Amino acid sequence: MNRTQALSHQAAFREFARIDHWHAPHAVTLTMKQGMPVANGYRSTMAYLDEGKASQNLGHFHSVLSRKLLGKPADRYGKRVPLIPVIEGGNDKRLHYHIMIDCPRADLQPDFSNLVRDTWLRTQWGHDQIDIQPQADIGWINYISKFRDKPNYSDSVDWPNYHNPD
Repeated sequence: MNRTQALSHQAAFREFARIDHWHAPHAVTLTMKQGMPVANGYRSTMAYLDEGKASQNLGHFHSVLSRKLLGKPADRYGKRVPLIPVIEGGNDKRLHYHIMIDCPRADLQPDFSNLVRDTWLRTQWGHDQIDIQPQADIGWINYISKFRDKPNYSDSVDWPNYHNPD
């Protein structure tokens, strides 16, 4: 992808990732364990994180958080908390997600950061380096769509976990 194509791709993403209809957007950075021991008979081996496992882990996090925040409609009707995820890292840098996530109700806002943190740490690959900033705006979308720290820019948006209903 040449520079002109990359800039066009970036502009399209920024236009597509509109958050003006969100209630309380939060800028979130979630890091992941890069490996963990796995029992294998008499000894253990290491399982290493890749982008597929990271996406699966984020999907689990999104499902559990949606269930906590939205209740039974999350399971029954597939409702999900709005979430815009971008993965970064690789090449000797810890894989991590930059996410824009919406707190769907005003009464949940005081505990929202704690719910996100607790839910993330209970995932298989969740690591304790977490940053959550309330009152996020389009500046966060611009930041997460930067070119730096993305080995393949066009694959950095985690589309299977992207959820931004109108």
